[in-house]
Amino acid sequence: MNGLIRASLNNPYAVTVFCLTLVLVGTLSLFMIPVDILPVFKSPAVQVLTFYGGMPAEGIEKDITSRMERWTNQANGRSSAPASSGTISRGTPTPRAP
Repeated sequence: MNGLIRASLNNPYAVTVFCLTLVLVGTLSLFMIPVDILPVFKSPAVQVLTFYGGMPAEGIEKDITSRMERWTNQANGRSSAPASSGTISRGTPTPRAP
């Protein structure tokens, strides 16, 4: 360790060139880093299915689905549900399995 200190004190130009080389390599590598570090983000999707055994579809629509639509209307990005449907979708739709 003493040899490194003595060599550094005896060669101030070499130390300066070494430090400037480190700064230059660091600056170049900073510009070579890709800008898009994070993956593509897809917003999550929520789908609510309403099942109520023994109740007709119109009853589910009037009693349950309409209330749920009123509650979720305050959320951003809500897509509307078709009439007489027991399904409420929100966000990016996901494909359904056949």
